[in-house]
Amino acid sequence: MNRLNVILLALSLLFSVGQVQARDSVRLGIQLEPPMLDPTMTAAAAAGEMTYGNLFEGLVIVDGNGQLRPRLATDWQLSDDGLTYRFTLRRGVRFHDSSSFDAQVARFSLNRIIAADSQNPQRQWFDKVASVEVEDNFTLLIHLHQPDVFLPFSLALPAAVMVHPDSVANNARHPVGTGPFRLVDWTPQRSVRLSRFDDYWGKAPALQHAEFVFMHTSVGTENVLAEGLVDGLLSVTRVTNRFMVRPDYRMSARKLESKMLLAINNAQPPFDDLRVRRALAHAIDRDALSTLYGPQFEPELIGSHFAPSHPAYVDLVDRYPYDPQRSIELLQMAGVPEELEVRLTIPPTDYGRYGGLMIADDLEAIGFRVELEQLDWKSWMEQVFEQRDYALTLIMHVEPMDLNIYARDDYYFNYDNEAFKAIWSQVLNARTEAELHQLLGEAQRQVTEDAVNVFLFMRPEQNFMHRNLRGMWEGSYIPSFVLEDLHWVDGD
Repeated sequence: MNRLNVILLALSLLFSVGQVQARDSVRLGIQLEPPMLDPTMTAAAAAGEMTYGNLFEGLVIVDGNGQLRPRLATDWQLSDDGLTYRFTLRRGVRFHDSSSFDAQVARFSLNRIIAADSQNPQRQWFDKVASVEVEDNFTLLIHLHQPDVFLPFSLALPAAVMVHPDSVANNARHPVGTGPFRLVDWTPQRSVRLSRFDDYWGKAPALQHAEFVFMHTSVGTENVLAEGLVDGLLSVTRVTNRFMVRPDYRMSARKLESKMLLAINNAQPPFDDLRVRRALAHAIDRDALSTLYGPQFEPELIGSHFAPSHPAYVDLVDRYPYDPQRSIELLQMAGVPEELEVRLTIPPTDYGRYGGLMIADDLEAIGFRVELEQLDWKSWMEQVFEQRDYALTLIMHVEPMDLNIYARDDYYFNYDNEAFKAIWSQVLNARTEAELHQLLGEAQRQVTEDAVNVFLFMRPEQNFMHRNLRGMWEGSYIPSFVLEDLHWVDGD
């Protein structure tokens, strides 16, 4: 065999090995790295994006078609008075450390959410729960103070996944769940690696290995993709034409409810004045701001904290048209001095870096002097979300159906309105779909009239995946990257 044939044979074998490896593994780029991997303990969406449906599972799940489905529960029933849910739990489920799942574990998980000292970011979704009762090893009763139409949906949130009392203390760094994948390791600033859990109760995934690689900058992202080091990019919102024309990758839209806001601290002067908040709403050129994603994306504008895809959506986009002169008039009426310095805090995202500059220009055009404060993600969570130490911030709210946050006394907007709370109480007690939608419309109008925040647009999220990689759950409105159906297909 001559030297050329040897080289060709070696290349052929190398290619074949690469193809075999590719069939049971995947590397996916993700923008944000969470402060921890336990979605029951952090509001950082990235924790749930990697672990939901992969490492952790809840009693209920929103599947790849956007449908609410049983998961660790097989079914549930609601009592005639609307005050008790009865869940039948799945048998034969084990955690990654071989611990068993049963009704006692489910009760522990739910009691941990509703405890007075709970740190669960979605605890307010469960504030109507009075108690959790074990009827037998695989039957769980959830008793309510008052009817809650959203409880099954609440149980499908990443923050409501089931955890075991023996391993929960270490879930922040070493999560142990019941999902089809288990954690191999987490290398900070680099990646999270998973492998298939061989004792999984359900259908085994096609993939043996998966890795989420953290993409910290746009330049770094493009370099990694150009070098073929990842098989796809998740939640893409900014990609140059250089990659849009690549024949080996394809764009596919995600059905998420990611709402871009200029969030306002309603308790901090001068923003405790409705006229000032309305001035901000008129000051932002949303059409211009939406171009930050480039010509390939056309974000859908919103006028309230609600997704246009929902049947109860009310179009309030034109309530505060772009009108800088009207903004100036409102500020003068409120007695706001010219050149007042305001702090605009931005997270470490592309929309924060680019959008923050555009927002600052709009605010300075109506007389403010803007101080841009850039924070890493952990600092943003601590300073803005937890301590509420901010004036304005540009942020993406990715949780679905989260209009309920405006009824919370301790939420970082510092919005406290009894009229909205009364509406939301009626929402939770709705007994028909028509009544629910009508009340959700009233709730949208209330937060818009109060100009609680400047509601901007829906993030035009898409996945940029290798054309031979199929099965990502793109129809789920839960911010997650569920891998169980992901698989490789033969190329053309």
